[in-house]
Parts: sequence; C-alpha cells; structure tokens
Amino acid sequence: MAALDIIGKVRAFFLEHPVGDNLLLAVSGGADSSVMAHLVHSLYRDSEKRIGVAHVNFHLRGEDSNSDQAFVKDLSQRYGFEFFTADFDTLAYAREHKLSVEIAARELRYGWFRELAEKEGFQTLLTAHNADDNAETLLLNLARGTGRQGLGAIRPFGLLQDGICVARPLLNVERFEIEAYAKENNLSFCIDKTNSQSEYSRNKIRNLVMPYLKEINPSVIQTLNKDISRFKELNAEVDKLVAAKVESLLVKTERPKGGIVDALREKYLVFRASAERLHSEENTGFYLAELLRIHNIPLNEDELEQIADGLCTNNDSTRVFFLNSNAATIERGELRLYSLFEDNIQPVEITGPGVYSFGPLTIRIQEQDVSSLEAFSGKVSVLDADKVSFPLFCRTMREGDRFSPFGLRGSKSVADFLNSRKVDLLLKNILPVVAKKDGSIVCLPSLEIDDRYKVTSQSKKALIVSAQVC
Repeated sequence: MAALDIIGKVRAFFLEHPVGDNLLLAVSGGADSSVMAHLVHSLYRDSEKRIGVAHVNFHLRGEDSNSDQAFVKDLSQRYGFEFFTADFDTLAYAREHKLSVEIAARELRYGWFRELAEKEGFQTLLTAHNADDNAETLLLNLARGTGRQGLGAIRPFGLLQDGICVARPLLNVERFEIEAYAKENNLSFCIDKTNSQSEYSRNKIRNLVMPYLKEINPSVIQTLNKDISRFKELNAEVDKLVAAKVESLLVKTERPKGGIVDALREKYLVFRASAERLHSEENTGFYLAELLRIHNIPLNEDELEQIADGLCTNNDSTRVFFLNSNAATIERGELRLYSLFEDNIQPVEITGPGVYSFGPLTIRIQEQDVSSLEAFSGKVSVLDADKVSFPLFCRTMREGDRFSPFGLRGSKSVADFLNSRKVDLLLKNILPVVAKKDGSIVCLPSLEIDDRYKVTSQSKKALIVSAQVC
C-alpha cells in the first residue's frame, strides 16, 4: 500500500512541477535517496530522459564513507543511470572557513552540484528531502531565529544559482512511509550510524525534540507540514503587499553622467534607500529586513538591530556594516548596499604611456599632440606632458592628501574634494590617485587634475590619463 501512496504523490509532484528531460539525482545511499532513485527509475525507465546520479564522499565516517560511495555507484549501474562522484576533505574545509561541519558539508555539496549540472547540462537537481526534514527545518529555523520566509521551511521547487532548478519530490512523504516503501520493494540502502547520535543540530531536533512532540501530538510531522503550507500561502500574500511599499523606500538613482564614479556605482551599488523614510516607518525592522531579503541579503537579529539603530542618527554621521559578501553604509541620509570589492589595492608604478591594472580599474596613459585633442571626448584627464615626468605612481587616497583642483587657487584636501562631488564613502577607497614619487598629486584619473599640470596655449604635447572599470 505504501508503494502506491508514494508513487501517486511523486507522480503528482512531477505533473505539478515539470522537471525537464535531464535530471541529476543527489544520492547519499541512505533510505530516502535510495527510494527516490528507485521511484525515478520506476516512473521513467521507458522514457527518453537523461538521468544522472551525484554522490559526495565527505570522508567523515572512515571506511563507511567509501562503502556508501561503492553502493551508490552499483545502484546507478543497475538502474542505467550515469554516475558522478566527488571527494572532499570536509573537516579541513570547515577549519579553513571557520564553519560548522554541517554548514561546510552543505556548501561543498551544493557548490559541486551546481558545477556538475552546469558542466554536464543537467536541468534539474533532485534531492530526497522528506516531510520529516521539512518539519525539523521549521523547528531549527525557529530555534536559530528566522524571518517570515524561514517559516516556509524547505521549498519543494526553486532555483539554485546559475539558473539550475532544484526539485524535492518526497517533500510531502513522511519518513515512515519511505521506510515502508523500501521494505515492500526489498530495497537495500546504507545506514549512517551518526544519524542516531545527537552531535549535530538537526540530529538533536530529530532524536531529542521530536519524540517529546510526538507524545503531545502523534501526528506532529503532518501538523507541522500543514502549518508550513499555510505559512507559504501567507508569505505569498505578504509579498504582494510589501513589494509596493519597499519600492517607495528606494531612492531613484540620478541619470548617470558617464564618469568613473557612476561606472563604479553601476558595478557595485545594489540599491539606495531613504534612511528617513525607513526610520519613520512604524515597523522599521520589518521593512529593513524585507528590503534586504529582496536583494538576497540574509541578516541575523543583531545585524538587523545595528542597522536599524544607525538609521536613527543624523544625516551628517556615517556608518559601515559588513554583511558576508556585501557591505552597507548609512550616509547622506541614505542606506546604501554594495557588493563587496577589494579595498586593499596595491600601488602601481607608471613608467610611461601604456595600460595598467589597478584593482577593478584599467588606467590608460596616452601621449598626444595638443592640436589633436579634439579626438578625445568623455571623462579623461588631460595634462601638459612637458610638466609631467615618469615614473608616476597610481595609488588610493591617503590621509592628508591635498591638491589644487583645476581652476582653483590654493589647495584642497582630496577627501573634501570627493565629498563635494558626493562620492560614496566606500568608493573613495578604490578611486585612483596618480602622484609623483614625492607624493604630490598630479590628477585623479577621469575625475580631476591638479591645476599645475593643466594644458595651456604654450603646451605642445598632452598626456591623456583615463580610468575605466574592468
């Protein structure tokens, strides 16, 4: 009976979620993934679908890990599936990246799945997450702290990075049904002894918490999965209401003028939002979380609270927050989000005309007769070549840097000059400064020159200095 129930559920899943003709199955060798492989084979053995099996050996359980790998390889051959495997030193990766073993294994697993699917042309990755996993994930999310999206636990169907779909056809099937199906079909599978241990967070929920909840409600897995479905429906409705509100918080970017600062913003700036409008909302934290979630920025409660507190400060203050692979600033009355970039750029010696790499920028030096300067348009710095001697040095701004902007008598600090141009706080750290060996500034490429090096009516040769984003 279990076989008919599960086959019906899985067939209904595939009808609701078309998975394409090139399927990659994530198979560990345990009961869940072995049953999934059997079901896919039963449903599609006479089809034209291309089916592959991906197995990861994490080398966490000694010889048992190698035995699992051999089992999955044999299973794949019996079903006529293509077999792919990868080996990882998971403990070393976890130490190197300061991650828990659970998180390290997840990163390695899904990173390889994406690479493999893209390389081999698989459209959809199938994983064997079941209804028990779904309920456990909800409890884990609640225990760790979660936004409303976390109440939806595991998605049955969605996109990984690089446009690869992930499908979970067993997500509405409970673990006892899977075990009954395996027994009914005489399926062998690997037993991970560590599942009975409570070292990892999920195992603690599974082995210690769930038994108590089942004493309160024997159907707790089914109940929690129904709750998850309601949360997903609720999230879908809230998404519609929030989208328009969040849009009103964003600051419309001015039409770019084509300069180097605009080019860097286009590359790194994700969004700008009004700090005042965000702070004035009754539920500031909620809308801040929604704004960042829409842009795929996960935050813990401490980070969210720090940014929300920063919104309360006056417009003259600036704050910087580093958020994994992103950075946020509060400046000029705005909350700005950037993708992270290298901000420890090493100086580059410029020995003469040519092309030089400088962090995310290309610095181009050209010499030209003054009489043909009309050929140059756009944002370039034009210097009197006879007033400039090599070598020059391209570096980032330093504390105390001063120069004489074109047409200005006296000097001005580079920091004040950039402030007057309303240059973003983080972008100041990567804008190039071309200076002589003694540190005196010649120009800020594609932005401004020092007045002492300007072209005059007596100039014969010009030096064209430009900066472009790579």
